[in-house]
This record gives sequence, structure tokens and C-alpha cells, in this order.
Amino acid sequence: MSATQAPHRETHALYPPTAEPAAQPLPLRRFLLRFVRNPLLTLPRSAYEEGIVVHDNGRGIVAYVTDPALIERILLGDAERFPKTALERRVFEHTLGDGILTSQGASWRWQRRTAAPLFRPADLAALVPVMSAAAEEQIARWERAPAGVLHPIDQDMTETTFRVISATMFAGSADAEADAILHSADIALSSISWDIAAAMLRFPEWLWYPGKYRRRRAGRNLRHAVSTILSRRRAHDGGAHDLLARLIGARDPDTGQPMSEKQLIDNLVTFLAAGHETTAKALTWSLYLLARAPEWQHRIRREVREVAGTSQIDAGLLERLTITRAVLEEAMRLYPPAPVMTRQVGVDIELGGMPLPAGAAIVIPIFAVHRHRKLWDDPDRFDPQRFLPERKAHVGRTQYMPFGFGARTCIGASFAMMEGVAILATLVRRIDFEWDGEHLPEPLSRVTLRPKGGMPLHVWPLKPAAT
Repeated sequence: MSATQAPHRETHALYPPTAEPAAQPLPLRRFLLRFVRNPLLTLPRSAYEEGIVVHDNGRGIVAYVTDPALIERILLGDAERFPKTALERRVFEHTLGDGILTSQGASWRWQRRTAAPLFRPADLAALVPVMSAAAEEQIARWERAPAGVLHPIDQDMTETTFRVISATMFAGSADAEADAILHSADIALSSISWDIAAAMLRFPEWLWYPGKYRRRRAGRNLRHAVSTILSRRRAHDGGAHDLLARLIGARDPDTGQPMSEKQLIDNLVTFLAAGHETTAKALTWSLYLLARAPEWQHRIRREVREVAGTSQIDAGLLERLTITRAVLEEAMRLYPPAPVMTRQVGVDIELGGMPLPAGAAIVIPIFAVHRHRKLWDDPDRFDPQRFLPERKAHVGRTQYMPFGFGARTCIGASFAMMEGVAILATLVRRIDFEWDGEHLPEPLSRVTLRPKGGMPLHVWPLKPAAT
């Protein structure tokens, strides 16, 4: 069999979506029972096959939108008529506050303008060696363990990407709070579906439901840890030039105003808890797919050694790592780090020939868009060739949205791609990842896309000259 045929045979349907999708949109009670287990299980089969599916669940109208043209209208062309939902604000207010992810209107525009200059790709290039160094530190930790032992790759990637965000945003000063931040963030997200379900049902704020107070406490602990870091920086400002120093010093280009203390904390929590988490999950799923498709590991390894030899990966090399980037992008297609987006209909409107009343919920299931039967050839198959330059040019901008789309595209998208490619290239050059032959990780939507049961993989360090 030729090298070009092998990937198709080896990587076909490595793991189907989660379970058989619901045959049709679910009534509210059955919807909620599935939703708290895993929101992806509530997506109807038609969301993977049609462009828009409208359903009255007994409490209101829900429109599942997967047609790229309609998504572009919602997120860009007619965005003012499709604001973010009050539900989202309620769910995140105790953790993320009114930061760049959750705010709307003038508050969001002000924060976005203020923070955007911090994430210019040209300025981020200098941070790539820090990203590569974090991956090299992870390799050293693996090399201290017996070769071939199972490692919790999801936890390892979370620690690695946290070290990156700590080094680049806080000049390493967040390391002291690492355990508190990672533990609190994990609790805040692990069963957040209950918070979302409670908001859907419009439960009063005082009403108890499972995990509520534990998650609220985790949110407070997370914000306290970030506040401690910020206070320490203000008291001992040693002239650091990291992203935190630049954020503190940033001024709105129109008014000259800095961010308030609360806005700084809101956004630092967002960057810490959400920013590194999405990249960690993208890398986790990438390594799982590579363990299931070892020929792609070999292709990455050859590419990295041809491009970089044994040198550290820096920004000048990233654009030449086309296979590495394609693998990461295909992994984010199958397992998008943020699998669902929501909006609300602001005024009575027609969408895709369907009348929608003001207040109707818009669900953009990116997970389903990325596996849509009419948008992708053999959509459940892992095939990084889709994202090699000659084919990637034909992928529509709302057909593939790992970082969202429109004015609210993830502000850290360039940072995340640089980090993902640099870390993936560094790891695969020196490590061979092997599936245990047993664990089939169900994709679990908890704001980010987590592998249920973790991600155990065998880790085999390679000698520098190994092929």
C-alpha cells in the first residue's frame, strides 16, 4: 500500500461523534436529562445534515444553525440582531465577570480595543521560544519516568500550557498560584452543565442544584488567586515587559482610559482559565489522534527534523511546519476546543426561510458544523490533508471555526496557533505516543471539549537521532 493510501485506511472514523445523535430535537425533559450528562448528546441528527433546524422545546424556540452562510449572517453581517445571551452572562458572572468574553455593547468594544494590541502576531513571535521551552520541560518530566508508561496526557497538556501563559503573561509570577488556579478552574468547568440547565429553566438565583455552591466557591478562589498575582505585581513591579504589564499599561485608543481593577481581574481570569484550557484540549486531542494514526506522527517527526534539526522551534520556523499545522487544524475540526456557540434573536426575524421570534435561542454547534455531512467529505475521518495549503484554501471561513468568527473571534487565536504548533512539533520530534488499545474518550462538552475519563497514552521517549 502506498504512503498516500495508508492515512485513509489507518485513520478512518477513529472515533465517531459521541453516541448516536438524537433522532430528532428533544422535548425539554429528555433534553435536560441528556444535557447535564453531555450537551453534545442533545444535538439532533438533522443538525449534522441540514442547514437550520427549528424546534419548540416547550419553553421557547431553539434554532440549530449549521449553514455557513447563515452563520456568517449571525456572527458578522447582522450581528447586532443576534446578541450574546443573558443565559451566558448568568452562567459566567461568578467566574469571568464582565470581561472580554462575556461583556457586550460599549463595554465589550472598549475592552476589545484596549486588549487587541497585545495580541498582534508580530509581537507574539518573540514568545514562541517560551512555548517551545515549556514543551521541552514536559519532555524532561516524561523522560524521568519509565519508558512506555501510561501518562495522563490531558493533565500534562494543561500543566504545559499553563506554564506558557504564566511565563508569557505573568513573567512566571503565576507559578505560585498554579495549583489553586488549575484546581479551581477544573471545578468551575467540570459540571457547569448544571449551571446552564438552571439558567435555561430560569431558576431563581437562591435555588440549590447539584454542584452549585462548590462551583461558586471555585470561582471565588480563582478570582482571589488572580487578584493576589495582580496585587503582588503592583507592589513589586520590576519593570517586567510581559503581557500583564502591557495590559496594566494599556489605554483605550479613543479615551485614554486604562482598565479598572475589576476589568483587569475579569480579563486575566479569562486569559488564564479559558485561554490556556482551549490550547491544552486541542493538543490533547491532537496527541490522541496521532497515537491512533502513527503514520502522521512519523510525517510530523520527519518534517520537524528537516525544518529544525535539533534546534529549538522559534517563530521563523512555524510557517514551514505545514504538516504539523495541518494535523493540529484537523484535530480541532474533529474536536473543536469550544464546541458550541450561542446567540439570541434580538428582534422578530426570518433566518433561512424560517420565521424566528425575538428571544428565540440560536445554537451554533461548531462540533456539528465541523462534522456536517454536506460540508465535509467523510466528515468523521481524521485526514490532515484537508488542511494542507492546496486544499485548505477551499475551506469556507464559517465552515471551520475553531476560534469562532466575526468581530468576536477569539482575541488569542494567533497566540493559540503559534503555541499549538510549537508545542506539538517539539513533543512529537522527541516522543512517540501510543494508544493503550482500550480507552475510547467520549468528547464531553464543558465549555471546552474534554475527553471523558481523561486521556491516558503510552509515552516512549526517542533518542535525538531516532527516525
